[in-house]
Amino acid sequence: MTPQQFTGLALALMTPPLLASANSTATQPCEQLTPPANVIFEKTPGWQQPDDLPRFCQVRGQIEGRTRFELRLPEDWNGRFVMAGCGGFCGSLQPDKKGHSNSINEALKKGYAAISHDGGHTSKSWETDWAYEDPTALELYAHRILPQVTGAGTELTTQLYGQPPEYRYFSGCSNGGRLGMMAAQRYPGLFDGIAAGGGIFSISQIAGLWGNWMIQQTGAESEPVFNPQKNPLIKQAILKQCDTLDGLADGVITDPRQCQFDFKTLQCDNNEDTEHCLTPDESAMLSRLYGGVLDKRGQLVSPALSFGSEHYTDIWLFGSLDKPAWGSAASRGYRQLLSHNLFSSDSHQPVSTDTMQQWIGQSTLPALTDADNPDLTSLARHKTKLMIYHGWSDPLIIPQPMVDYYEQASEHSGGLEKLKENARLYMVPGWGHCWERPAETPAEFDPLEIVANWVEQGKAPESFIASQRSPLGELLRQRPICAYPQVANLVNRELPNRADSYRCGPPVAPAIAPPETR
Repeated sequence: MTPQQFTGLALALMTPPLLASANSTATQPCEQLTPPANVIFEKTPGWQQPDDLPRFCQVRGQIEGRTRFELRLPEDWNGRFVMAGCGGFCGSLQPDKKGHSNSINEALKKGYAAISHDGGHTSKSWETDWAYEDPTALELYAHRILPQVTGAGTELTTQLYGQPPEYRYFSGCSNGGRLGMMAAQRYPGLFDGIAAGGGIFSISQIAGLWGNWMIQQTGAESEPVFNPQKNPLIKQAILKQCDTLDGLADGVITDPRQCQFDFKTLQCDNNEDTEHCLTPDESAMLSRLYGGVLDKRGQLVSPALSFGSEHYTDIWLFGSLDKPAWGSAASRGYRQLLSHNLFSSDSHQPVSTDTMQQWIGQSTLPALTDADNPDLTSLARHKTKLMIYHGWSDPLIIPQPMVDYYEQASEHSGGLEKLKENARLYMVPGWGHCWERPAETPAEFDPLEIVANWVEQGKAPESFIASQRSPLGELLRQRPICAYPQVANLVNRELPNRADSYRCGPPVAPAIAPPETR
């Protein structure tokens, strides 16, 4: 059986089909929509018919004179509404962003009324100076954008179709994932279902502690220590060391916490510097980068980079003085925002970990922007479902803090089984940051469809199927992604590329002489 032939069977077994609401059409002409009290239209709403999208009513405007948005209302509506997130520090309106990360067109194709926004300000996604003297803009970005955009979007949706949405959803990744976590904690009744991916839920820890540490180690604001052209060297060495820890040689490190690697084994002889080995400075830097964030006493204060993230580190962490990596630029932006919040001045260089801890403790920013409250008990009261998904190989929004948060939420809820009734975490092996670079592992899935199935069918997903395709779109292999803490264990070693060859369960010890599949 080919991968294409078993796809339908595996999907039917492991992911229920999305329920179809009764389709509705417009009861009012698109051009006659009127803006809500806090909205102005940038142009008259009108019907659009792109080649690759269904016919939709396009509504573009501003809310409260700040937040730019585009709402797309399909001619054939399925009764659902979805608000997308926005990435980084936001700042631009991107209604045609592709894929499932802070995007609306895939939902539009399925009949959703879908709204995109700019986060309440205009800027580059790594900049923060828009917030220095504008607390309203900062509050919008932090969380108030959620009820603001949803309120305007659902009112216009109700106008066009003559009825409110039957279901309301949120779907976002990165900062969009943080907004999803914020919705679950501050506005648990705003949405029926929330898909929160790759979330920088604790900006103070991830952009503050980790980001500041990362900049120090890589030399991003002084002299870069590591040559990104050597990234394939460490990628291959780590994969060789840790690939088979899960019992299968398939290019996937299922749980990087099991991996141990000594970068000194890659050091050059006689202090030479070639693409085939590491200098002592590079080796020492990588050891610190993967080892964790340390204070002046050498105590671990935050986890850091995970093994298996090497497929993505060059684009997120290792840049140059002329072209810093996005992660370095965004972490600098957070440090500057923190500095302005406390001292009304810039901080031009990374600070010590102890200083960063002091700043975070003194600042009002974390209480405003961090979505790290482990109390998710209000979700049950509102019957809201929260799907959290995160890549084990994400070098930007490091994964361990999300696992730690979920375990804290479990304790707060009275145990994992109680929490899982309304909130589930899915850790995706080998996946990086929000599909910004294609993964070399099965990591394609539609989070909105998964959470909508959960809400509308009332059956929590024990797993969902992730796929991997070639650049030409050919299906290569599939895996189930299991609800944490379970993992996908191979039970049919003859067909390791099939999703139905795996069962969710506790991690098992590595097999002897694991099969080679790549």
